[in-house]
Amino acid sequence: MIDGYVKHGMVKSAWELFDVMPMEQKILISWNSMISEYARSEERLKVAWELFEEMPKKDLISWNSMINGDGCDSCNAMMARYVQKGHFDEGVALHCYIEDNGFSLSEKLGVALIDMYAKCGSIDNALSVFEDIDNKSIDHWNAILSGLAIHGLGEVAFELFMEMEKLFCLMCFELMKRVDKVEPKLQHYVCMVDILGQAGHVEETKKFVEKMSIEPNDVVWRTLLSACRNHENFTIGEPVAKHLISVDSYNLSSYVLLSNIYAGFGIWNDVHRIRMMMKQRDLKKIPGCSQIELEGNVHKFFVRDRSHPQVREIYSMLDSLSTLNSEVGYCKH
Repeated sequence: MIDGYVKHGMVKSAWELFDVMPMEQKILISWNSMISEYARSEERLKVAWELFEEMPKKDLISWNSMINGDGCDSCNAMMARYVQKGHFDEGVALHCYIEDNGFSLSEKLGVALIDMYAKCGSIDNALSVFEDIDNKSIDHWNAILSGLAIHGLGEVAFELFMEMEKLFCLMCFELMKRVDKVEPKLQHYVCMVDILGQAGHVEETKKFVEKMSIEPNDVVWRTLLSACRNHENFTIGEPVAKHLISVDSYNLSSYVLLSNIYAGFGIWNDVHRIRMMMKQRDLKKIPGCSQIELEGNVHKFFVRDRSHPQVREIYSMLDSLSTLNSEVGYCKH
């Protein structure tokens, strides 16, 4: 009777009959008929999953009615309800059902699953769901980063954030080529090498340079070398520096960067050797310089410079600032 009412659009009559039936007389088909009908409408979806949770036994039709009734929004609503009520087992059962029946994870459903596992205390499962998603959107990244933060896993969150930064940079670069039909020039490659290198992805930066469609020039290699120095990557930095020196043996910056890399690892014999090479080629390091404009006058300052007419006042002020920094806990490296 209930199924007949539903099929003929007499939903109110079906509900009245279903509502007065004793629980023991409500067979599986009657539950499924009501759930299937209510799940088709977003306005009635709340009633659908209330019935779904109340029914004593669920079969394939029950699950399909909820999942397919209003698309992935049904799953999202169910997940949100399970998280809100702390019904972790029901959420896991829904996830298993989705996997067992070959349902693909939509963007919203993937976010809902990550959020559910993270908030229910299973961050490993949240990470597993995240890793299984092929085309991750910004919402997936935000969900897993938020989950990691909830569990106090700051280091893991930071590593993932850096990975996200790298992937989105590479994605933008590929979209520039494929969608906008812009053929990358050396300037584009230098920007990418600089972005990836500064983010600490030295290995990926090296691979990116090696796959360039045009021959990398000295600026590209030197940008990579700077990343090696900043992130203390000796393995990649040394051969890159040697390559630069072999290409242009009179470029001072290559020697300085390589010397700094050796110094960072305490390889003082090689630091001395590089400095001797610089001396033999009469290469002198240009001292660091800064300048400011004050009341129409430009003041230049060099490293260890004492030529300024107010040098005593300047150094006195620097000493005072250094003392103040020390008092608040700043340690000069």
